[in-house]
Amino acid sequence: MCKKLIYLISFVSVLGLVLTRTADAADPGLVGYWTFDEGTISGTVVADSSGKGNHGISVGGPTPVLGKVGTGALALGPGIWIAIDSVADDLADADNIAVNAWVRTASDASTGSNVYWFSAHTSARSNIFMFGIAASNAQGRANIYDGGVGGASVTSKDPVNDNRWHMLTYTKSGSVGALYVDGVEQGTHTPEFPPFSPESLWSIGQEWDSGGPSQFFHDDGKVDEVAIWKRALTGAEIVKIYNAGNGMPLLRRPAASDPNPADASTDVPRDVVLGWNPGEFANTHDVYLGTSFGDVNDARRTNPLDVLVIQDQQAVTYAPPGLLEFGQTYYWRIDEVNAAPDSTVFKGTVWSFTVEPFSIPITHITATASSTFGISGPEKTIDGSGLVDDLHGVFAADMWISSGVPATIEYAFDRAYKLHELWIWNSNQLVETFVGFGAKEVVIEHSLDGENWTVLQGVGPLAQAPGAEGYAHNSTIDFGGAMAQHVRVSVNGVQGIAPQASLSEVRFYYIPTFATRPNPASGATNVSPDVTLAWGQDGREAGSHDVYLGTDSANLSLAGNVSESSFDTLAVDLQLSQTYYWRVDEVNDVMEPSTWTGDVWSFTTADVIIIDDMESYKDEEFFEIWATWIDGFDDPANGALVGANPGTGDFSPESTIVHGGNKSLPIHYDNSAAAQSEATRSLAVSQDWTRAGVTTLVVWFHGAAGNTGQMYLKVNGTKIPYDGPAGNIALAGWQVWNIDLASLGMNLQSVRSLAVGVEG
Repeated sequence: MCKKLIYLISFVSVLGLVLTRTADAADPGLVGYWTFDEGTISGTVVADSSGKGNHGISVGGPTPVLGKVGTGALALGPGIWIAIDSVADDLADADNIAVNAWVRTASDASTGSNVYWFSAHTSARSNIFMFGIAASNAQGRANIYDGGVGGASVTSKDPVNDNRWHMLTYTKSGSVGALYVDGVEQGTHTPEFPPFSPESLWSIGQEWDSGGPSQFFHDDGKVDEVAIWKRALTGAEIVKIYNAGNGMPLLRRPAASDPNPADASTDVPRDVVLGWNPGEFANTHDVYLGTSFGDVNDARRTNPLDVLVIQDQQAVTYAPPGLLEFGQTYYWRIDEVNAAPDSTVFKGTVWSFTVEPFSIPITHITATASSTFGISGPEKTIDGSGLVDDLHGVFAADMWISSGVPATIEYAFDRAYKLHELWIWNSNQLVETFVGFGAKEVVIEHSLDGENWTVLQGVGPLAQAPGAEGYAHNSTIDFGGAMAQHVRVSVNGVQGIAPQASLSEVRFYYIPTFATRPNPASGATNVSPDVTLAWGQDGREAGSHDVYLGTDSANLSLAGNVSESSFDTLAVDLQLSQTYYWRVDEVNDVMEPSTWTGDVWSFTTADVIIIDDMESYKDEEFFEIWATWIDGFDDPANGALVGANPGTGDFSPESTIVHGGNKSLPIHYDNSAAAQSEATRSLAVSQDWTRAGVTTLVVWFHGAAGNTGQMYLKVNGTKIPYDGPAGNIALAGWQVWNIDLASLGMNLQSVRSLAVGVEG
């Protein structure tokens, strides 16, 4: 049978790729860049992403559609175009110019009408130049035509109206104009442009002439990523744009970008290594680093202000010598330096980060007291009541008040901590300066078990509060790194004549000795069994890390000791659909204690491992589904074609007939001339299908009426016939094919290829 169709999704077994595009900022030569992506079109305004503000105005209501690049393109047709006359001022004195776009059309100029996707005209509507498919060329080849004497033109070697995306580029450098299709030069000519002026008319999708606008697309067509430069593009630049597959790689600014750590980051390690993405043309990098924004912003090579830490560095990372200061905010800047002979220096943006603090507040605390007066219980000293921006108020209900003196208040933590400081906000009632409820003579003790206590030496009288709003803590007790899970404050005397003692708030700070910030986050689900466990912050005194892992949170086994802040679980062979618990103990044999036991975190592995769910494919260079699932396009012995509608040139994924997602793999097969039809995916990295408790390969498929033949899979070239009724491929509904891997009798530890096909 011929021209049959099946759809497939979800081969269940290794993670698929998700590729996204990031938009870059414009280079100085760019005067217009219209991406047509989501968020760039509002009403009739089509935003210019070049930074020049040359926004287009749509006419006739172009339709947003799926694009070649990014999240959108525009469908144009008769009476539908984009006016971009706003570029005229920027191009008024241009001698060199470049124009680029992705275009998809099936239009033919054989009807006698010009089919131009781009045009520039004088204010009198005389031709300057047009770019498209000319009326004199009925073979659908791209054409540049200028309005000079004789109308000099150049035509592409092959048609571009095959309803597939093509990148069309024209660049003029002095007396040479060149046409490119898909990054390949098609020919050159000697341009005879009339001069550009501020009154020139510029359009996407139509041509101006004395009779009014004429359409570009006769029937239907799409345009994406239109860009105009006030300079020529080199052949290498054009190839780079075409090969990038993610928009305009030439549009990046020459300055450094994407700082690591991110701008305004906090809690940054003291041994941080700074990193950045280099500017497009950078040869070397000047690094500025300091604690003054003004100095880092104003410094330059001729006036370094003691913040130019290295000049003409080749690497795109910088490790400050020594450790940075705890809690200090640093400012840094990267100036990009071009290669000789110009050696232009592009000043960078000033970024900042703040280093981790020396100590961190303890948050898990309970408080008890020997006595309480009314509603003013001991919990008031740890719940933040009365505090605004670390300044305390005057309401007694926000404080602890005892029923007499002496009195004690005791604090218990969730674990033993290495204590740094205790901040105390004393009693701050309005009558404080007259009556003196605040604690004064105190004894502070600490304990690991709540039974054996050690008196903290050197604790003097506590300071008195002002009895006014906006009170900042004014007593700081240094614990000197004492290990404790309990702290007791015994009040033996107060600030005045009051027969009761009172405190407003306390805050304990500890030196972080535990691993923190687990990745995956504790409680995470659908985690790959290949996960690498990591933690964002080591304990302050760690020499190495003992990693414990298991399925019983109360009985974890040592999985390994590592020096880095991550642990590869590959050797552990995590299983699917299983909850795991893990813990990182910080180890240093020369410290006391030598081990700091960490928190227990958890994650649950995914139910399946996705080999290919078809979701990552799109009609964009390098991401096409037919480029991964290789069909019989160039093989007469293979009758398969991959794509939604190959007969019309549509080789994109199916987006309507789907199951559990947004896309499926459409395979058209024709066994009338070929013995079989199959599509094959080669895996760049071999996959082990014996790990993680995998038992079944699952394939979902959808047939079509009239289909005949025997469906099969191939794993590493070994054929696996479909074990259900052969007629199921003629059923128009989603069906599941479960393949018991153990029954295949083959080595599945190194799977390199997967194919699906129909024979007979």
